[in-house]
Amino acid sequence: MVRPIVLLVSEHQTSRCVYHAIRNLGVTHVIQEDGPIEYRPASVKQWLTHLFIRFATPLMKWTSRKRIHELKQRYPLVEDPIPPHHVIHVTSLNDEKTEMWLDRLAPQLVVTHETGPIADEVWRRLACPVITVRPSMAEGQVQAYWAVQGRPSLNEVTIERWTPRGWTVLDQAILYKGGDDNFATYPYLQLTTLLPMLRRHIESALTATESPDRRKA
Repeated sequence: MVRPIVLLVSEHQTSRCVYHAIRNLGVTHVIQEDGPIEYRPASVKQWLTHLFIRFATPLMKWTSRKRIHELKQRYPLVEDPIPPHHVIHVTSLNDEKTEMWLDRLAPQLVVTHETGPIADEVWRRLACPVITVRPSMAEGQVQAYWAVQGRPSLNEVTIERWTPRGWTVLDQAILYKGGDDNFATYPYLQLTTLLPMLRRHIESALTATESPDRRKA
């Protein structure tokens, strides 16, 4: 029996794109934390920026329809809902129900995307690789405050892997903004850069965890 890939997410629309981009690699279960992740800006300036982005995004998204369509076609991105029979709902990814399901599924790989903070104890009980994506969309949009910046800006997206000493960087790519980019196009720009990287590292992690007999087969 093939051990599954388990995807951990919260209620964020971009996680649908991640699911559909990697599902054919062996994603059999999605454990979803109820509610969106809580973002806590580190300063008053970040709070003001975050609030401005939150309320201005609908208008910015409407004016950026052409650019968003272009980015969605680049990969392409699929925003269809995750099939309900693949989703396990939990109150928190730190609760006992999550640990029970991870123990029961015994995954070959765990991928996290747009989740809140998860306790290190959850990862220590797993005997498989765990990889995640940083920054979160909210953090990335604050960093990519392009719509009101008067200077060029660069952002990065990073794939990290859990180790006993904490998270370590596996890969990193720069997101280059175009003239029409802003914080409403940022999620799509991040995904089109991230998803090929993520697939590559998932395939590498799966190959590394396969048994010698299975590789020969």
